[in-house]
Amino acid sequence: MLSQLQSFQARVRAVLRLPRENPELIQAKLAAFTRQIPIMYTLVMVNTVALAVTHYGSAPWLLTVVIPSVLNSVCLFRMILWWRSRGKILSAEHAIARLHGTIVTAGILGAGFSAWSLSLFRYGDAYVQSYVAFFLATTTIGIGFCLMHLRSAALLIMALVVIPFTIFFVSTGSMVFVATAINFVTVVVACGYVLLINYRNFENSINSTKALLIKQEELKALNDTNFRNSNIDSLTGLPNRRHFFAELDRRMAQAAAEGRSLTIGILDLDGFKPINDVHGHRTGDRLLIDASLRLRAALDPSIYLARLGGDEFVIIDENETCRARIIEAGTAIADLLQAPFEIDELTIRIGSSIGFATFPSVAITAEDLFECADYALYFVKQHDRGRAVIFSAEHQASIREASLIDQALLNADLETELWIAYQPIIDTDSGRTVCFEALARWRSPTLGDVSPMRFITAAERSGSICELTPILLRKALEGAASWPADVRISFNLSALDVASPLSVLKIIGIVQQSGIDAHRIDFEVTETAVMRNRSQASEALKTLKALGARISLDDFGTGYSSLSCIRELPLDKIKIDRSFVQNVETDAASQMILRTLAGLCINLKLDCVVEGVETTQQMRLLRDEGCRFMQGYLFARPMAASKVQAYLAASDNAAPAAMARA
Repeated sequence: MLSQLQSFQARVRAVLRLPRENPELIQAKLAAFTRQIPIMYTLVMVNTVALAVTHYGSAPWLLTVVIPSVLNSVCLFRMILWWRSRGKILSAEHAIARLHGTIVTAGILGAGFSAWSLSLFRYGDAYVQSYVAFFLATTTIGIGFCLMHLRSAALLIMALVVIPFTIFFVSTGSMVFVATAINFVTVVVACGYVLLINYRNFENSINSTKALLIKQEELKALNDTNFRNSNIDSLTGLPNRRHFFAELDRRMAQAAAEGRSLTIGILDLDGFKPINDVHGHRTGDRLLIDASLRLRAALDPSIYLARLGGDEFVIIDENETCRARIIEAGTAIADLLQAPFEIDELTIRIGSSIGFATFPSVAITAEDLFECADYALYFVKQHDRGRAVIFSAEHQASIREASLIDQALLNADLETELWIAYQPIIDTDSGRTVCFEALARWRSPTLGDVSPMRFITAAERSGSICELTPILLRKALEGAASWPADVRISFNLSALDVASPLSVLKIIGIVQQSGIDAHRIDFEVTETAVMRNRSQASEALKTLKALGARISLDDFGTGYSSLSCIRELPLDKIKIDRSFVQNVETDAASQMILRTLAGLCINLKLDCVVEGVETTQQMRLLRDEGCRFMQGYLFARPMAASKVQAYLAASDNAAPAAMARA
């Protein structure tokens, strides 16, 4: 019994309490009240005046004038207060306080009006007495519906009227008034039920709206997150590639409409990959973050900065279109990034190369403008790293030429148009030719003789190098088949050749079908080719070495990771780039570098070949520094396969005497 009573009390408290934990519902109640309370007070005041008038003259002046005037004055004052509060936004605490005040006022006024109206019952005839019952019934029902959004106040008013009303009219003993009391209670209960249903619907509507708003906020937050994920680089916080192209489109359209120019610059961090490989991705990521912070702090706020991916950044500058100022700005950026970075007790130095392109002078679409800037970057990285270059007519001509080469390669009969030239490598101790390097040549029926630098680069760029390599290797080995067994052949592999297991299998198949002993073959790779995918390149070279071939590192000293390449790759020979030989007669630094590299090869038991030897004096200096194997115009220019046998015969007779004279 006690538990049932406690449960009933809990339900009553739940019905009467204000939902403090739901501020949106509180605000909705207050907003509804602001509209309905004036209507309620108007109803009460009109009914009060009507009841007072029906009793005027038969009831005391106190009951017909004074008390109604006081009650109506309170109602009028409250109505004005509510009317003036329309449109005001209150805090949750103030709204709760306001509603609490309404409940208290409703209780006081309900008790006051009930006591006043019932005190008039004994005055007047049966019609006037019936009007008292009518007043209480209609006023109570009207107030209940006006207070439906404040459930506790509505129920309190009904209780303060229904209970005294029922007791009073039942106590009269009149069957008419007893029936009236019963009807009144029935109607009020029904109205109360309807009121509770409407209140629940109102509450559910507010809660549904609240839930919808919450979902909308969650959706907005999710959209913001998706936008950030799809448009912002997660590592540096800069706009990403997607956002850059959208912004470039927008700014170019605006610049075109206003007759303005703009410039984009693509920036690449020189030397980033070796740092990332040697010190790990964590250090590489920190370096990218620090570089982006340094750029953002130094650049004018009006300059748009984004990260394209990897170690590439891009800027959009709508201020500068003067070529001299653009180069000056690019140089300043390069100088900025050359300052050392301090990361985890490491001092790291990098460089940067930048390619610029200006709208609308070189391109009128975002894609073309980007391609121009990217080509300018490619040009500066190939020719003079660490500088800024603006896309120019020279670059435009190079692109056209590259396009012609691409088209010619696409339509070429590679089997008949490709051929091999051979350049000897000399053992200067004996004066004998120990190896020939196979050099690719292409005689196009439309373009004529195309420089290997141009068509090999084009083939690597388009991916067709994988079609060229098997043809060139087969032709090179066919030419070497008639050579003496102690003369080797050296063949160059591209980055794509060593990056593809399928290409390696094709190379092995060609070697096995050629009839040439694999021990007579040297496969040359450059540091750049190896560094694109070091792990795969290392596996490919180990596979070729297991076949019996020897592995040579070409253009040694021109890359960023020479020492790490020597340590990790299965090398047998190193070829020192011709750039160290050009000024060796007069440049003490070049002499010191060559001496160091030659000593390194001796200590590591690697053969050392020096490229680009053109004078007898160079040969003498190189021999003095410990270099034995050489290649260059001093000994012979590249020759066709048909001339190799004659060259070998002549060199075998002349070489010892020539070496003695040298």
